[in-house]
Amino acid sequence: MNCTKILPAVLLLLLLLMPAAAAPLYDTTKAVIVSFHYKDGTVTPVGSRVIYGYPPDNFANRDMLIDIVGKNSAVIGSYGIEDPRIKYTEGSSTERRTDVRFSVILPFAAVGDHVDLYDGQTRQKLATADITVAIAKFCNAHRDDPDCGGGGSPVTLYSAAGILILVMAGAGLYLFLKRRKPPA
Repeated sequence: MNCTKILPAVLLLLLLLMPAAAAPLYDTTKAVIVSFHYKDGTVTPVGSRVIYGYPPDNFANRDMLIDIVGKNSAVIGSYGIEDPRIKYTEGSSTERRTDVRFSVILPFAAVGDHVDLYDGQTRQKLATADITVAIAKFCNAHRDDPDCGGGGSPVTLYSAAGILILVMAGAGLYLFLKRRKPPA
């Protein structure tokens, strides 16, 4: 078997497979679900949790606005939702409720601290909900998730692959030089 032809083919194959090996094995997109209770003009946070999945597209409606705020008080993202108090009935009539529970599904942000809920017309803050406990609970249950510090670092993977390539290149150079040496 000719090692000088096999070694470059193996090295090329390793280089091609490295990005695939560094990619997560499953989709790690997450959403934060924040629940509120609206009663007689007062909004109270009820709880929050993190799940795997995609949040809906909350760009079109602006009856209420939601800001995801980071630990440094910077707004990470702003989203709009339809007024949860409005109930659509048969025909084209609507009913405005005074007591309603509702949830908002937002994109996950590992550096998220809290969510601020605003009236879309007046921009008056209606409620603030802490999401740090939900993020910590999720990360504690999913330590292998890349957003929670798990999942294997691509830097470590590339370092290990680099060392393997150097060892194989050294072995190939050794074999090459050994063949070129004239017999004594």
